Amino acid sequence: MILAQLDRFDRALFKVLFRARYRRWQHHSIRLMSRSGDGILYALFGLYLLIYSTPEQITLLLVLLLGYAIERPIYFFTKNLFQRVRPCDGLTRYAHIRPSDKFSLPSGHSAAAWVFAVIVGQFYPQLAPYLYGWAALVACSRVLLGVHYPLDIVLGSLLGYGCAVFALLITGTL
Repeated sequence: MILAQLDRFDRALFKVLFRARYRRWQHHSIRLMSRSGDGILYALFGLYLLIYSTPEQITLLLVLLLGYAIERPIYFFTKNLFQRVRPCDGLTRYAHIRPSDKFSLPSGHSAAAWVFAVIVGQFYPQLAPYLYGWAALVACSRVLLGVHYPLDIVLGSLLGYGCAVFALLITGTL
């Protein structure tokens, strides 16, 4: 009963937030924000840390790798466990981008962005507010593009945050 009500609320909130039409600049901005969480920037950042490595940067890289090593299997397991149909496949029949897989819960972009933001923010606290804002925008962009429900991004964000904190605790960097 409660899950059904939560699902109805989630779908209704999606309908309020998702728009089939945006102005061109809005569409490009939302899409660019989503693309910033695709993973290529994480790899480039890791490469940068390797090339210009200080002991602290190597530690940061190792904690990031651990955070993703914890997050990714949980993400894949829960996505296949819940098998929630994406809104673009079940509710609107339209999305602004092509999703990478067929299930929506949890949002992998949200989880990965929060792993990155929390861990890097721990090493560079002056950047933490910007990183958290960026991670939130990556998550929100997924709803605006029509590939996730709001609950997907909330649970994905919590997953990423939790995995990042766990990685920081394991390594003693928190």
